[in-house]
Amino acid sequence: QNTELCSSQICDLCKVIRTSFDLQFQRGQTGSGPSGYGLYTSATSSKSDSYTTNKTPSPLKAMLMTKVVVGRGYKMTQDDTTRMGPPPGYHSVLREPDEAGSLGYDEVVVYDNDAIRPTYLIVY
Repeated sequence: QNTELCSSQICDLCKVIRTSFDLQFQRGQTGSGPSGYGLYTSATSSKSDSYTTNKTPSPLKAMLMTKVVVGRGYKMTQDDTTRMGPPPGYHSVLREPDEAGSLGYDEVVVYDNDAIRPTYLIVY
């Protein structure tokens, strides 16, 4: 098995493993997410899987488990693409599904690079 990181400039996974997450790389590449420009995580593996993409052909996929410092989280049950960050006094957005809301999965959105760190690489 090859355990080396690739040197491709388009491989976001290896970039994150090398330097951690960086919002400057997210802006302009994927557009604003459903809760604005932020770093999105989910405890639901199927939701996380929906964000994985292979930039080169491979039978394998990979995702990162992360440690996230939520701080004071602002709970949302509806999308808000105009959001550029959490409301004043909050550190993150907690996207929680409920029967009346538009969200299908849980997500935590942080808007600060220092609030998230990769901890494990899962290859499947």
